[in-house]
Amino acid sequence: MTQALVVTPLGGLGEIGMNALVLEQPAATGVERLLIDCGATFPSDDLGVELIHPRFDALLDAPDALAALVLTHGHEDHVGAVPFLLEALAPRRHGPLRIVGPRYAIELARERLNDGGIDEGHYLLEAVPVGVPTPVGGFLVEWVRVTHSIVDATALLVRTCAGTVVHSGDFKLEDEPLDGQPTDEARLARAGDEGVALLLSDSTNVFQEGKAGGELGVVNALEGLVASANGRVVVGLFASNVHRLGALEGIARRAGRHVCLLGRSVRKHSELGRKLGWLDWSSDRVVAPEIAATLPRSRVLYLATGTQAEPRAALARLAAGEHPDLQLDAGDRVILSSRVIPGAERAVFDMQDRLLARGVELVTRLTHPAIHVSGHAHRGEQRRLLELVRPRSFIPVHGTLSHLRRHAELAAEVGVSDTLVIRNGERAELRQEGLARGSSVVTGRVHRGGGEALERAVLDARRELARGGLVVAMVARGARGGAPSIEALTRGLPQPERADGLVAAAVKGVFTSGATRDDTRLVESLRRAIRHRLLAELGQRPVVEVRLVGGALP
Repeated sequence: MTQALVVTPLGGLGEIGMNALVLEQPAATGVERLLIDCGATFPSDDLGVELIHPRFDALLDAPDALAALVLTHGHEDHVGAVPFLLEALAPRRHGPLRIVGPRYAIELARERLNDGGIDEGHYLLEAVPVGVPTPVGGFLVEWVRVTHSIVDATALLVRTCAGTVVHSGDFKLEDEPLDGQPTDEARLARAGDEGVALLLSDSTNVFQEGKAGGELGVVNALEGLVASANGRVVVGLFASNVHRLGALEGIARRAGRHVCLLGRSVRKHSELGRKLGWLDWSSDRVVAPEIAATLPRSRVLYLATGTQAEPRAALARLAAGEHPDLQLDAGDRVILSSRVIPGAERAVFDMQDRLLARGVELVTRLTHPAIHVSGHAHRGEQRRLLELVRPRSFIPVHGTLSHLRRHAELAAEVGVSDTLVIRNGERAELRQEGLARGSSVVTGRVHRGGGEALERAVLDARRELARGGLVVAMVARGARGGAPSIEALTRGLPQPERADGLVAAAVKGVFTSGATRDDTRLVESLRRAIRHRLLAELGQRPVVEVRLVGGALP
């Protein structure tokens, strides 16, 4: 019987985003681990949470056993949690963590670590070229080129104690990618010929039939929309899509327009893309906002961030008329070359309404489907990858439970009989005889806001405040059994003046009933009475805080 390879997802299985997956195999010192990607996700509500990342408890029992973090590509849902991993590991490890991956991803990880204030002594960044097998502890890892909506994206071939594991990363099979670097199907097919024990493959678009489509069609659609515009044109896009950034500069040049970048993220990716040779922009084509403001409206193409209506991003500020560098006028054309991420629908549609109210011409996928394509494989491409790799076993990754189950069904249709659907924290053991479920580990989500991890009690309190509002009642006992003094502060309740009166009435009722002189019991009695009165009269369940104070209130 072969030794078992253990597969443990910490994020990304049972959800979209926050991807992080551990491979673990026996070693002379016990076990050794490889972490594939370390991503973050973003909240769908507004509780002061800036981002969410996985819990790393499963790595902290043996922090030195983690041989490396290997990255497939540089999207936030694959590299956004790297600083928090180091923050958790560094105090417990005896040496720096090796972080290995394609150069673009490594540079984005470097930026995250610098922003997070992580000491450089705690990590070693190593950019590797595709096609070069690299020893990582007892694992041997080879990065394989794939097409995705970010440059320098890769799949992984990992030699393990249980055989070769292929991790698809985020991928699609595009016939004519703009950078001329299609998914290396030949290398994946050779891996299949050599024998693949396990395939881990992206499930994001498993419900979409056919193929995802190519960037060339997007470029043609955008070219026509820019060329036919008479006023300003603003294109909103995912800033990490450097292929599309490069194509838009060419579109601007052919239309006789200059390019102006609006938003930190689009500036960051354009700078990094030029630095690493992915963007070949002419130096006089990109102009600063103050220069763009002096040019005729028909001579500027703005590239803007914030397609998901993030409150402080460029597009939301343009829609609100609050952007310091640009005020949109009637007749300007705004093109949203993007999709709406699940959870952001309401905010995005509200932003679109505000743009329309400003008199602009709004172009979206709903009116012009060709202006955006997904970077994730559709069902036909997922089938093709299964046929190329021909794995003995299959675990779907990157998706909700319905995505994962549907992808496992596809693998079975192709002829892979050994499939297993697992979610975050559920472990799979791979041996020669196939996959089996192992014991579970602690996983979960860590919410971050203001640079701090927010405890569940904090988030629960914020949700309760959002649902029912807040009442703070300052109560002073009356002298010698007289009437109490009351000062109420209410926030977020309807009919605030009436609410103040209801609070006062509830407090007086408690004292009239002969309340106990014990302060702790009195405070609880007052809190319950106030909540009961406000629920009965206003239908509200606010958070109620009661403070007993000495002396009469003014």
